[in-house]
Formats: sequence, C-alpha cells, structure tokens
Amino acid sequence: MEKQMIQTEVKALGSNEHQVHVTVAQGEYDRIYAAQMNKLVAQAKLPGFRPGKTPTHVIKKQFGAKLHEDTVSELIQSHYVAAIESSGLNPAVQPMLDIPATQPSEGFEFTMKVTTMPEVKLNDLSELAFDETTVNVEESDIDQVIERLMKSQVKFEAEAERVSENGDQLHIDFVGSIDGEEFDGGKGEDVPLVLGEGRFIPGFEEQLIGKKAGDDVTVEVSFPENYQAAHLAGKDASFATNVKSVGKPVTAENEDDLAKMVGFDDGAALRADAQNRLTEEAEQASFSTTRDAALDALIAANDMELPETLVQQDMQETTKRVLQNMKQQGVEVPDEMLKDEGFNKEIRSRSERGLKLSLLLQQVRALSDLNVEDAELDAEIDRQSQQYPEEQRDQFKTWIKSQQEQVASMKDGLLERKCVQYIVDQAKTGAVSKPLSEWQGEQEQ
Repeated sequence: MEKQMIQTEVKALGSNEHQVHVTVAQGEYDRIYAAQMNKLVAQAKLPGFRPGKTPTHVIKKQFGAKLHEDTVSELIQSHYVAAIESSGLNPAVQPMLDIPATQPSEGFEFTMKVTTMPEVKLNDLSELAFDETTVNVEESDIDQVIERLMKSQVKFEAEAERVSENGDQLHIDFVGSIDGEEFDGGKGEDVPLVLGEGRFIPGFEEQLIGKKAGDDVTVEVSFPENYQAAHLAGKDASFATNVKSVGKPVTAENEDDLAKMVGFDDGAALRADAQNRLTEEAEQASFSTTRDAALDALIAANDMELPETLVQQDMQETTKRVLQNMKQQGVEVPDEMLKDEGFNKEIRSRSERGLKLSLLLQQVRALSDLNVEDAELDAEIDRQSQQYPEEQRDQFKTWIKSQQEQVASMKDGLLERKCVQYIVDQAKTGAVSKPLSEWQGEQEQ
C-alpha cells in the first residue's frame, strides 16, 4: 500500500551516482497534514479559545508555514526508506535529500542523490603473482636480545661511603621552595633517582654528583620557560635535599646471572623464552609481509573507480581515527596539519586502499565460501590469553567474550587471514626467506 502512495523515478548521474525523484500522492500529503492539524488543535492555546477548541481556519492562519514544514518532515520520514527500496538501489552512504522550492499543484515531490557501491567483478586469482615471505629466527637474533638485556638490566647495590657519580641510583628526600615559600608538588620522600637519566629539572641531578649518603644539599635550579605547570614556568627554586643512599649499578656477569635478574631459572630458560617470543614475532612478520604483497597484487589486478562521495566520507572517518590515535599517544595536533597537502594525500591513499580491499575481499569470501567457526574464535581467544599470568587467563577470556566490538574485530582478523591464505593458494607465488633481524631493519627504515 505504501508504495502506491509514492512513485520513484531513477536517473543515472554518472558512475555509481543516481538521482531518485519521488512523488508522493496528494491524498497522502492531505492525510499527514490533517494529522499535524489535529495535533496543533489539541496543543494550541490562543486568546479567546478554549484548549482544543480553536477553529482550523485560525490554526491555518497562525501556523500555516509550520504545518507545511511539519507535514513535509513527516512525509519524508514516513516514505524515505520505501522510496529507496522502490528505486532498487543500495546506498553506499547516506543519500543527499533535496526538496524543490517549486512544487506541483497535485502531490509533493522530493529528490535524493544516491551513491551506490561500485560493482566488482573479481579477476582470476590464479593470474596474480607475488612473493610469499618466510621470516626466520636465527641464533644471532637471540644473541641480540640477550645483549640488549645485558645492557639494560641493572640492579643497584647501596654502599655507605660511596661518592655518587653518573649512573648511580640515589634515594632522596626533598622540599622545594620559591622565594622562601614551599609550593605544591615540590616535595618528595625516598624518591629513587638515577644520575644522568635527566628525569628531574635541568641542573638538578648534576648538583648531586660527588655526594654521599647522609649529605644535605641545597639544589638551586630554574624551571624551564615551557614547563608544563604554568605557575612554576621560568621561576627560580631551591630544593632542600637529603641524600639517603647511594647505589652502585651492577650488571650481570653472565647469562645465568642475567636470567635470575629477570625472573628465569638459568640462561637456557631465558634463551628458550626469547626463542618463543621471537618465533611469534617472525610468524606475524611472515604473515604481514605476505599479506601486503597479496593485497597489493589484488588491487593492481582489479581496476575500480570509487565514487568521490564515498571516498570523502571515508577520509573524514580516517582523519578522525588518526587524530584520536595521536591524542591517545599524547601528540599535539597542530591546526595546519589538517590543511597539509601531504597529510591529506596520505589520508586519501589510506581510504582508497581500504575501500578497494573491503570490496575485493568481500568477493574473495563469496568465491571461497570462507567463514570463522566458533572453535577457531575460541582458539584465538586462548592464544591472546597467553600474554597474561596463568591465574588471570580465565578472567580475560570471560571479559573478552563480553566485548562485542572486540570479538567482531577478532573475527574480521581471522577471516582476513583465511582470505589471504586462499589468495596465496590460488596465486603464482615465489618463495622468499629472510632473517628476522633483516625484516626488523626494513621496518625501521
């Protein structure tokens, strides 16, 4: 019945762009107009008339423009979805609505500009050619991990008469004052401080070099002009400081000592853990490198013209995500960045690639009839739980299963892996092998 009340006419404007002209029957306009009138009659409070008894001609004279606007709004809300269904189009983005200022003597008209997804015909996957990369863990990769730990893992042994030097760890009490007055946030007790790390205000640590446990030192410094606390920026301050202990840095002499410092029984157990972690990284590196090559080849082999409206909408969403990520990482976003040609070019490139891949992978999924089984999802949740201590894993599994968005994202990741593997199986691939250290070097570049 609803479709009889409206008529739709579709006109192609260009590639994936259409205009849908909608005509609503006069009887439908009159029906909704009458409903809006009854609403106003019930609500109107006009001088000289009892509530609910105002004549319709008075309402029309007083609220004519509003009646028409409310009727048009209700008409469009009532028939918007039916008009799109009647057009046979599947909008890719929210259709753009236009109400002509000049209306016919009978009925009511409005138009919608509808952007649809491009039709994609997937070319033969067996014609794709790219390299399947395997990243391997070598003994030298494990050696590098041990070497880095040797340098970074330091414990400190307090010595009563030790004279402090760069690299030593001091424990200090301090009270800061400006012009003889203590200030908020300028006090600390038993604070650990490694000389030379630059964690305190410039000039503070240097004045503690050459001191011993028990020494009292008045440290004189100036807060930087750009200091985060505006009320302290640029001010001269004194810190009455007591050195409570001086600790000498001690590093491991061998792998067994190092292992004990980081919570393992011996060097062999430490190496086994490093091997496991690096193997997981290498497996992920193998997949991501092969995936990028496969998806690049898929895009190159399937030309596609994306509707500009769709690209623009995705660019806005991509920009929003980039800015949110920067904000979460504490990176300030300068206003001029959004106008930067290079930034916008990068955003467009990301959006176009993402949209094309979404459409192409939908075709791959349809072709291969791939899906994710519950057992596969449970196995992935179990794998992710391994990063937590054993006593927390069940709690993590229960929590993650309650997070619908994260579960959906996990499914998407598993489905993408299956799609990539399907493409690899169908395509002509070359075999490339490289050490993990080489792959890591490439990422840094």
